[in-house]
Amino acid sequence: MADIQTLECFFETDLGEAPVALDWSACGQWLAVINVDSEVLVVDAKTGTVIKNWKAHDEGALALAWHPRLPIFASSCQNGFVKLWEIDDQHSIEQVSEIALQSESDNPWIELIKWRRDGKQLAIASGNSVKLSSAQGDVETSLPFPGGTIGAMAWHPKGSLLGIAGYGGILIYNALDPVAKPIELNWKGSLLSLSWSPDGKFIVAGCQDNTVHVWRLRSRQDSLMSGFAYKPLQLTWSNGGKRLLTGGTKDLVIWSFNRKGAEEGAPDARSFHDHAICAIGVASNGKGIASGCRNGHIAVWESVNDVKPRVSTTLDSRVEHLQWSPVKKSKTLAASSRHGSLYLFDASKFI
Repeated sequence: MADIQTLECFFETDLGEAPVALDWSACGQWLAVINVDSEVLVVDAKTGTVIKNWKAHDEGALALAWHPRLPIFASSCQNGFVKLWEIDDQHSIEQVSEIALQSESDNPWIELIKWRRDGKQLAIASGNSVKLSSAQGDVETSLPFPGGTIGAMAWHPKGSLLGIAGYGGILIYNALDPVAKPIELNWKGSLLSLSWSPDGKFIVAGCQDNTVHVWRLRSRQDSLMSGFAYKPLQLTWSNGGKRLLTGGTKDLVIWSFNRKGAEEGAPDARSFHDHAICAIGVASNGKGIASGCRNGHIAVWESVNDVKPRVSTTLDSRVEHLQWSPVKKSKTLAASSRHGSLYLFDASKFI
């Protein structure tokens, strides 16, 4: 693979400690990263400059997520607080709200926060329940998960359904009717990651036993995809939902989703990495797939049809996050490493 070119970065900085979350603003101009010490760094991707960094929480940080429409992002920590931050046109960043849930559960850690696609609600996983908050920070309702601690959650890509996963399977609530009985998708095991297909027909979960479980929402029919050497936490869709990309092995595994689902044939596998893949990112227009592994190698593939990557690069340690700018024509890729480095790459010459 000597003809694979090197991907050059145009921005690099030291985060001080390992990053726990990274996310782009909806406009694609700002990138926010938070490390284990709750220090937030916001970068202007257009100019490659740091706008601001500050300590967001008194305790260790656990999650960060930008609002899907507004210049607002949420951050959470280990002592039951979620804070909302807003950036204005002058690049001034201020806290606009605080949600206190530390007395709601024996476990105050808030490891998962997810905005509804229309931005009307923020789902906050706290212990064995999910709180739904407005964009202004007002808690509106609570959705119980009797199975115990929540392992993953995901909003339906086109509506108000929220999937909550953990030990025993998935509960799917309708945020517009939170008191209604949820849809139950039972599974005898612990679910660690969760993702809807872009058309909302399938919901898939990465499992503790190194498998991926698939359910069809309409029929509730389920199937199992196995053969992973590690826990397949990475579940990323490409080609408008026709392909599911998974981690859990050294190869980039590509499952075909047609009308009958993914179990009709063996998946494709793309070999490049010599260690397990731990991060996958797909560009918003579907052209551009990035995969990163435990020893810091990043590969960028133009599409799922490529047999080898177009470009690659190596970080200083394990790849923690890979996320493309949400702007359709943008080819900017953000990456972070276990040792606390943040990088921005421009892949426009290659894909």
